[in-house]
Amino acid sequence: MEKNPFKELETQEEAPKEIKEKLMKDVEELKLLMDMGSLFSFNYASVIENFLKTKKKK
Repeated sequence: MEKNPFKELETQEEAPKEIKEKLMKDVEELKLLMDMGSLFSFNYASVIENFLKTKKKK
């Protein structure tokens, strides 16, 4: 039977504050990049489509 790696993690001490802060900063930066990517790539077609629809109505 294989060992459960999560049980081994429970016995480890808490990470230092500096590492936690750096990790949270990195996560925030990645989230910002993902949001920007979503704004400019995934939703780009729908934004243009909606813009053209409103222009046709006027």
